[in-house]
Amino acid sequence: MKIEKLVIYGFGKHENRTIRLGEQLVLFYGPNEAGKTTIQQFIIQLLFGFPARNQTHLRYEPKSVGKYGGQLYIDDPDYGKLVIERIKGKSAGEVTVTFEDGRRAGEAALKQVLRNYDRASFEAVFSFSIHELQGLGQLSETELSRTLLASGTTGIDALTNLESQLEKQMAELFKKSGRKPQLNALAEELRELEGELKDYRQRAQLYSPSIERLQAIEHRLRAIEDEEIAQDKKLKDISKWQQAAPLFANKSKLTEQLNKLEINRFPTEGRRQMDRLVDKLTQTKADKEYLTNQQAHLIDPNQVDAMESIENLLNRESDWHQLNGQLVQKHNETIELREECEELLFLLGLTEQQAMAIDVSLSQEEQLAERLKDLDIEEENQRFNQRSLQEEKSKLVIAEQDLARFLTKEPTEKERLAAEQWPRVSAQLAEAKAESKVQKSKAGQDRIVHFALLGLGLLVVAYGIIQSIVFLIVIGLAAIATGVWLFIKSGKSEELLTNYSDIIEKYGDKEHNYATIIRKVTEFDLQLDGLMSNVETIKKNINSLSSMESSSQAKKAYQQLLLEIGLSPNTRRTMVIELFEKLRKVHANHSRLLRIEDDIGKLEAQQKEWVNKAQLACGKDLAIEGLTASLRSELSVRKQKQDHWKKIKGEQIDLLEKLGRLQALQEQLEKEQQDLLIYANAQEVFDFYHLADKWEKKQDVEKSLELTKEQLKSIGEVKLRSSWAPEHAQQEIEQIQAQLTQLKAERNELLGEQADKQQLTQHLVSDTSYEEKLQQFEEKKAKFVDLAKQWSVNKAIVTAINQTMDELKEKKLPSVLMRAQLYFSKLTNGTYQELLINTTGYFEAKSQDGTYFPIAELSQATKEQAYLALRLSLAVSMKKSHPFPIIMDDAFVHFDRSRLQQVINLVKELQEEHQFIYFTCHEDMKQAWPNAQIIQLANMGRSVHS
Repeated sequence: MKIEKLVIYGFGKHENRTIRLGEQLVLFYGPNEAGKTTIQQFIIQLLFGFPARNQTHLRYEPKSVGKYGGQLYIDDPDYGKLVIERIKGKSAGEVTVTFEDGRRAGEAALKQVLRNYDRASFEAVFSFSIHELQGLGQLSETELSRTLLASGTTGIDALTNLESQLEKQMAELFKKSGRKPQLNALAEELRELEGELKDYRQRAQLYSPSIERLQAIEHRLRAIEDEEIAQDKKLKDISKWQQAAPLFANKSKLTEQLNKLEINRFPTEGRRQMDRLVDKLTQTKADKEYLTNQQAHLIDPNQVDAMESIENLLNRESDWHQLNGQLVQKHNETIELREECEELLFLLGLTEQQAMAIDVSLSQEEQLAERLKDLDIEEENQRFNQRSLQEEKSKLVIAEQDLARFLTKEPTEKERLAAEQWPRVSAQLAEAKAESKVQKSKAGQDRIVHFALLGLGLLVVAYGIIQSIVFLIVIGLAAIATGVWLFIKSGKSEELLTNYSDIIEKYGDKEHNYATIIRKVTEFDLQLDGLMSNVETIKKNINSLSSMESSSQAKKAYQQLLLEIGLSPNTRRTMVIELFEKLRKVHANHSRLLRIEDDIGKLEAQQKEWVNKAQLACGKDLAIEGLTASLRSELSVRKQKQDHWKKIKGEQIDLLEKLGRLQALQEQLEKEQQDLLIYANAQEVFDFYHLADKWEKKQDVEKSLELTKEQLKSIGEVKLRSSWAPEHAQQEIEQIQAQLTQLKAERNELLGEQADKQQLTQHLVSDTSYEEKLQQFEEKKAKFVDLAKQWSVNKAIVTAINQTMDELKEKKLPSVLMRAQLYFSKLTNGTYQELLINTTGYFEAKSQDGTYFPIAELSQATKEQAYLALRLSLAVSMKKSHPFPIIMDDAFVHFDRSRLQQVINLVKELQEEHQFIYFTCHEDMKQAWPNAQIIQLANMGRSVHS
């Protein structure tokens, strides 16, 4: 089976594309995300159906609303050329198979074409990628051997998967030393239920002793409760005495301290008030001293000078700058005008007096323009005549050359004679052709009539002789005579026809030649007449132009006008207008210079007036340059002085106001301090603080005494025992607590025993657990039997699978393995000679020196080579039964150059009988297969790609 063409309606990122596969090895190349895997999945899914939405495989439905699916053009050895089309429909898609004879079929026919192979079987043999090869390095020896065995034997992979699934199910049912499998767990539960049933049978014999023991426990619990109440009352009395004894002692001590303190009154928060007043007085005195020192250091500055005149000048600063700018501009204009005049006079070659003496009025300019115009016309006419004369002479030379060349093509005398005779000959030829045609037609008809008359005459004569009728004999003879006469006459016409035939034979096939000769002679004569006439016309034009005389009147008038103006008559006329304009510009510049010099005088007078006003305002001499800067500097100095003077005056006023406020504050604070001293009955501040300490101590004692009384009140009435000491009370408490602990432990033990006995008796009276446990035991026992049967069935199937796998190994694997050994030896370049299965069922490789290596000990690349050898061997062995193409996805990209070359050689050898489709994103792979059909996916458009 060979895939010849892919037609993609819409699949993933590919839409409306046609890809032709022309060679046995097709290499799809493109970078990542170019759509290589999409093309691979397109081939597989069109063959085996689109995956369901709940499966792990991608469906590759296009994002746009385009058609989903496509076509595969296939050449099959059994079914011929056919087209497989699959589009969106049910979950796997609607498939149509079109055979070479036009017959169309569906899914059933496709299964026949695919030899009843499903997708998993196809991918297990004919499709693999680099991910499968990379996964070999992570397999154990057993898993690796199983993988290689599945690669070399079709069908064994499915059996292996089924065996693994059954063994997994069996492990979930039972393990010899396990606890979690179902049979192990059920066996443990059955053992536990059997023990519980035994306990239930023993409990039924304990009912009567339990009732008697419950009554004794009830009696003892009541006695323990009475004893605990009595001991608890003693413990509370002792505890109250322990709490009250130190409080009574503390009360007596606080009352004695309170009586010793003799102070009766003190201001509320007196200490805080005194501290505040002392701090404020200290701060106020310090502030007064600081302000007094500042006032002593202030110096009264002098009054500053006036600034109004300077400010007025600075307000008009723009006028000053404008004045200076105008003055500079006028000076610059003066310099530019003088330089321009000097340059113009230098170009003119005149002095200023000579230039000013020349008349440059408009009337002179108009006369000069008219003379120049006349001169241009005169010279243009002369140049036109000269150019015309030269052109006519050139034309004459060309015409004579054309005439000479044309005469070389003159017809010969023979051609001219033929042309002169042809009109007469053509008339005779036309007459001969017409007459010959008429004579031939008439001669044929006459012969028929002649023969008919002769035949009729003979018949009539014969009939008349037979019937002896003379009249008929005469008529017959007359007819025969007429026929003979007509024959004679037609002979003369044939002689005339012979003359015409001679003319036709001589001239009949030469009509075209004579027509060509006549046309050639006629055209030559006409062209010769035209050329001769052209030569004569040109000669006449030359004679006419040569006879014209030139005139110079306009030039003389122009030179006379230059002399009248004052210019040289030899001045070039191309420069006259420009000189005239430059002279006029010299006159204009001279007038403008006079006006500008007058303006400069006025501006300099205004500038001097400005400088005088500025010097008067500042009281000193100032330069013109930087005048405004000097004014601003002087104004800034005066403003600083004035600000300093105002600041000093303001500070003096502020200091006086602050000193007044501080003095009033000090007097008020001293009055408040004196009122506190009088209220506290103290002479000085020190005495006030000493009384504050006593008052605070008295407050603390009163609070502690009040707190002690409140505590005694909360304790309640206490019977004091004067003979007790604190240690005696503690000993009594410890004894009582020990007794209570014993009673509590005994009560807890009795309560626990009581609960057990009550539960036991109630359970024995109303419990149906024994029957339930017995029922549960029987159910689990039946479930155990069912699971055991299931385990036995799976075990039998696994045994059968192992026997089947052994049979496959013995019958089918040897032929595949033999070919795989050959491929493996080629791929490793003879490093390994054999690939075989040892007696334990593991794969081994035999090297050149005869050493056997387990497949798991080989390098990753060698494992991949063994895997490829088995895969390719299996595919080759199935060529007749399943002739599918081999699809590979970057399977060799990690091989070194030597291994890659061996793979390439093997694939080249196999591609004669098998179609290989290889997908890669590596540039080197294109160079590895230079003769392959390389399809650049990144460059594919939405059109045919071949």
